[in-house]
Parts: sequence; C-alpha cells; structure tokens
Amino acid sequence: MNRNGTDSARLGRSAEDYLEAIGMLSKPDGSTQPRAIAEHLGVRMPSVTAALKKLAAEGLITYAPYAPVQLTDRGRAYAERVITAHRTLQRFMHEVAGLSEERAEQAACQMEHFLTEEEIAAIARRLT
Repeated sequence: MNRNGTDSARLGRSAEDYLEAIGMLSKPDGSTQPRAIAEHLGVRMPSVTAALKKLAAEGLITYAPYAPVQLTDRGRAYAERVITAHRTLQRFMHEVAGLSEERAEQAACQMEHFLTEEEIAAIARRLT
C-alpha cells in the first residue's frame, strides 16, 4: 500500500505538488480556484488545466472548466499525507539538521516525493 492509501502506483511529483497545493488552498467548503493553484505553484493556466484533467481522470478531484476544483475523499486523503510529510520534513530539516527555514523548506519539497510513509513516520518520531 502506498502513500495515497491504495494499491495503485504512486503519483508523480508534479501530481503530488498539485494535490498539495489544492489541499493547502482549499476553502472551508473544500474548493479552490484553478487560478489560485497557478499562482501558488508559479505555473501558467494551460499547465494547471492539463494537470487538473489528469487528477480528475484519476478520481482525485472534481473538475469542470471555469469552476472551482474540489478534492474527492481519496484526493483529500492523499493531499493530507503529502502536506503532513512536507511539514514533518521541513520541521526536521530545520530543528534537527539545523538548516535555515528557507533551505529546510526547499529540502522538504524535494524529499516529500520519494520517502515512504514509514520513513516519514520514523522522522516524525524523532521530533517528539
């Protein structure tokens, strides 16, 4: 079983970045606008549209042109795992490894995509 709680293949880095952004930007009703995603990730709207179509095809979001994006239950669970991994790794790299906050943030962005849930859990145990 992988990070998203299913037996399917793990998503690529780009897809995980989009899910993380959607999870972080979601309003209380669970929605966010594609333009906000583009601004957050520093990408252009055609890239966002292509990524959202792929995530919708995977059943991770609901998407229709010119409408807010919403995470499905499965997408929300995956996004929460990526966000938690990122926060854990950022905190570890800053507090334990002694990196600056900026460098710890950059390192966390890289590491969150290839460490397993078990490895991140082991790191989290070192923070308590």
